[in-house]
Amino acid sequence: MKFKQVLAGLMSLTIITASGVTAFANDIQTITNESDVKTALPINAILNKFQFQSFTGKVTEIRVSEDNADRTYISVEGEGERLATILITKDTYVVSQDEIKVGDTVTGYYNGNAPMIMIYPPQYHAEVVVVNDTKEIIKVDVFDKDLVSSDNFLKLNISDETKIMLQNGEAFGGELANRKLVVSYTVSTKSIPAQTTPSQIVVLYEDAEHPIIEVDENDDNVSEVIGDVSKMDIVVENKKITAPSAYLNENGTVMVPIRAIAEALGSEVKWDDELKSVTIDKGISFTLGKDYYVYMKTAPIKLGDAPELVDGHTFVPLSFFREVMKLNNAYVFEGQIDINTGEKMQ
Repeated sequence: MKFKQVLAGLMSLTIITASGVTAFANDIQTITNESDVKTALPINAILNKFQFQSFTGKVTEIRVSEDNADRTYISVEGEGERLATILITKDTYVVSQDEIKVGDTVTGYYNGNAPMIMIYPPQYHAEVVVVNDTKEIIKVDVFDKDLVSSDNFLKLNISDETKIMLQNGEAFGGELANRKLVVSYTVSTKSIPAQTTPSQIVVLYEDAEHPIIEVDENDDNVSEVIGDVSKMDIVVENKKITAPSAYLNENGTVMVPIRAIAEALGSEVKWDDELKSVTIDKGISFTLGKDYYVYMKTAPIKLGDAPELVDGHTFVPLSFFREVMKLNNAYVFEGQIDINTGEKMQ
């Protein structure tokens, strides 16, 4: 059986950054099997790329993957009716008194600089999930050599009473600097940064590099999340169009036919057979096999995947319509590929 390696996220990728957020907790449990992880590795070069981002919302649905019992999808609704899916795996650290249930308010923390699935509602692969129903304050962040959080919000003052442990409950006696920590505390000073003596610190396990998922090329995990894109309608400005079928390339990116979609948007598409290039209207162009998209006179844009020629049709990443053509929306949404200039999906 042949396998291919796909970065976690598996589809059109984006990088999003944001500051950390606090949540509340009382007792800490973990869904990580301690036999699965032997030790905590220090963060090194990856620290420069890591930044916690979070999403808070009320749980509306909980679904365990039929193909992989270690993957649980939690649908949540945040402020302003914003929707998201929080993915919990066996490596996710869960802070909760009880099992997560529908109606709970949860905060999922994930690496805001890691590749993400570009679908709506967005899906976040959580490193930590906190159920916001308890008394202590939880801070999830990377702390520097002075034990100050990356957002300069909190400084830790460790006492003999502070319990310091790994995710499996084993006592941890190593350095806390430059590590991802789950900090529990009750009170802090009003200084900048605020200072606190935490009651408990959990040291998260570290990966030496971004996790890679092995998937059977005949049973891709992407289909579990969004379905078979080759069978999906392509809808442009709320109208289904006739076009060659979309597909997933070897990187797991959703690829869509440029000419049919661009012309449905009212744009003129020209093909240069000698240069193997495409020009759209007067200011957008790209060349087959090159991840180098030109928009007007701005710097060239890289999408992570080059345009491809399949059966005489040119395909581009779905993100091309947002990042290059500057449309508000281009997502896999509710079982179809939706591209439009309507109100931007949040």
